[in-house]
Amino acid sequence: MNAPSPDTSRTPPEPSRKLVFGLKTYLSLMLAAVSTVSFLVSGMVLFVYRVPQITEATRAALTSEAQNLALRTELILAGLETQLGLVSSLLLADADEQNLQFILSRTADKSSPFSAVYQLDKNGTVVRAAVQPLIDERRRQELLGNDYSRVPHVTTMRESVVPVWSEKYISNISDSVTVAVGARVGEGALIAEVPLEHILRSLQTSKGAGEAAVWLLDNKGEVLADSEDSSRVGVVNVSSEPLFREASSRWSLAGQMRFEGRNFDAAVARTEALNWFVVTRLPAGLASPAIASKLELVFAVTAGAALLGLLLSPLLALWLARPLATITRQARRVANGELPGPWPEGRSLEFNNLSADLDRMARSLLARERELEAIFNVSPIGIAVTSLGRQPRIIKVNDTLLQLFGHPRQALIGRSSADLNMWADPRDRERLFQAVEQGQEVEMEAWALRADGGRFLAAHTARTYTDASGQDRFAVIVLRDITELRRIEDEIRHLNADLERRVQERTQELVQTNDRLSTTLESLQRTQDELVRAEKLASLGSLVAGIAHELNTPLGNGVMAVSTMRAALSSFQVESAQGLKRSSLDRLVAAMEMGSDIAQRNLQRAAELVTSFKQVAADQTSAQRRRFDLREVCDEIVLTLRPVLKQCDAQVVMSVPEGLVLDSYPGALWQVLTNLVTNAITHAFEGHTSPRIAITAAALGPDRVAMSVADNGQGIAPELLPRIFDPFVTTRMGRGGTGLGLHIVHNLVFSTLGGSVGVKSQVGEGTEFLLELPLIAPAQVKPQ
Repeated sequence: MNAPSPDTSRTPPEPSRKLVFGLKTYLSLMLAAVSTVSFLVSGMVLFVYRVPQITEATRAALTSEAQNLALRTELILAGLETQLGLVSSLLLADADEQNLQFILSRTADKSSPFSAVYQLDKNGTVVRAAVQPLIDERRRQELLGNDYSRVPHVTTMRESVVPVWSEKYISNISDSVTVAVGARVGEGALIAEVPLEHILRSLQTSKGAGEAAVWLLDNKGEVLADSEDSSRVGVVNVSSEPLFREASSRWSLAGQMRFEGRNFDAAVARTEALNWFVVTRLPAGLASPAIASKLELVFAVTAGAALLGLLLSPLLALWLARPLATITRQARRVANGELPGPWPEGRSLEFNNLSADLDRMARSLLARERELEAIFNVSPIGIAVTSLGRQPRIIKVNDTLLQLFGHPRQALIGRSSADLNMWADPRDRERLFQAVEQGQEVEMEAWALRADGGRFLAAHTARTYTDASGQDRFAVIVLRDITELRRIEDEIRHLNADLERRVQERTQELVQTNDRLSTTLESLQRTQDELVRAEKLASLGSLVAGIAHELNTPLGNGVMAVSTMRAALSSFQVESAQGLKRSSLDRLVAAMEMGSDIAQRNLQRAAELVTSFKQVAADQTSAQRRRFDLREVCDEIVLTLRPVLKQCDAQVVMSVPEGLVLDSYPGALWQVLTNLVTNAITHAFEGHTSPRIAITAAALGPDRVAMSVADNGQGIAPELLPRIFDPFVTTRMGRGGTGLGLHIVHNLVFSTLGGSVGVKSQVGEGTEFLLELPLIAPAQVKPQ
């Protein structure tokens, strides 16, 4: 029974910080929002379209009202002039002092627009006066006898034959802002003071209940009267306002003005009598009453649309969400690893396409999950998936791990390895999970316990990963039973420890083997001579000569290694006779170890050469494939060939960087480079005084390496160069050359190593063999 995959639906995720809704609620809100926004946008577009029209209409209405008020002001002032003219006529017609005073008193009674009326004689002295009853009588008495002859507006009034209006001033009689109108009476003048509040009340009465505020300004822009706030009178001045400056030269004008940080739509109309200005104004923009009412209407319609959308959208949302809810349930079953039933279909093409796509996706996911589950279970190494948290729990294992530990799957899932006593040393478990919690990649060896109590050494590799939500972390732990591997390694170490004891026996065996090989070589040499003399067996004779040539090098190296070990033994015996020393023993062991190693490798190479020469056409080495460092292999070859190099006093210059790691066949590469070096020693340096061989290597892109074996010898004749890799092509036939060395190099490079080999040579300048090899050798390459 396979372990179920981690089911994220069974453990609900942590609540999201985002505000989420059910599909029905979400669709209802969206539909209501769409309808509301639609009405709101439509209303705002209409509102924006209407605002300029409303503003224009407001300014036109303000202009009309300002003009009407200006005309009303003219009429009010004309009426006051007429009334003053009648009083003047009465004063001229009656000489009785009591009647004259009575006339003035009736002119300034409590219902009169005049706050004070006084008559001047020809010298400008007040001879009669009357004030409204609200004003103290003492003020009237103080007024009598005053000389106003030098007051500018009084002078003007005394000289004018028609009524004349003065500039505004603060009356010392009524203590209010006042204007005066005067007319000639005989040689003197009659002057009446009119409070500005009376003029403003008259204007307000005439304008009715309109919403516009009214200002009365003098020709200098100072507020004479304000329908909103009387404290502005005599304090506020709008002469700097562009609309007022422009209206000074016109009868009326409408526009926008700014006052006390607010914008107003305003209209200005000028009165001819006093050269005053009537200003009507209303707040501009959204503060305008007309615009505000339209805006309220838009919001009311929008609110109604939103309410209607909220009422109708649940029905539409329910109709839309029903197939989606079915699809969601089916998708949840797919997420739980189940094969869902039929997917819903309806009248919507998009829903039907979605159902079909989800059905294909579900089947594909289930197929891939089963495929991955099969691969997971047939893996030759044990795998366990563990959730990381306060207490790690096993959530999935493969069959190999069950076989390693002997536990049933049900006993592992949902439990900890500590609960199941799967570690021989609990500290190893703590060390592994501490490293995993820190996000490290762990590789360690530890003893594990099976269900029956048996122990085995396991190599653990652990890596962490995070699920798609980014919240839950898991560890994948891979185990391999390396008990047998470590046992073999221990045996090898014991064998190496016994090497010193076996050196003598091994040396004797090598001497005997060397003797037998020497006998074989002589036999092959005789056979070669017979084949050469026989025309029918010429090819076989060449083969034997090649065998003799190729075997001579490893055998010579073996003999030299054995001789070296014998010399080391002799030296040790002489030194031990004088007293055994640790240094003497160390030198003997080192010499024996190096000599036996050289002899073993050369004799092994001789055995491989015999096999290779039997095949002739395509050599396949018996060496195993492994990863190795190219520099180490080159060092090993130079060390092996050191005795041969000393014979011709050849210098080897090697330029191979460290870190060039190949996954290939080191035995085949060893034989290729050895053949190239020995070929140079054999053929290139005859009569040369300072022979030199250069071995270089360099990375060639990310997956290949280039090598070169070059000498400074006599070079290769041009006629031989095209056939240099053919078998039995040599310039030393009959003198130890068979022509098989480079042919073997060619076959190994192409067939085994998967690379290519070429040659460049100039007579008298030397020869260079160029190799291009892959870092990872192919599993099998057909011979070229």
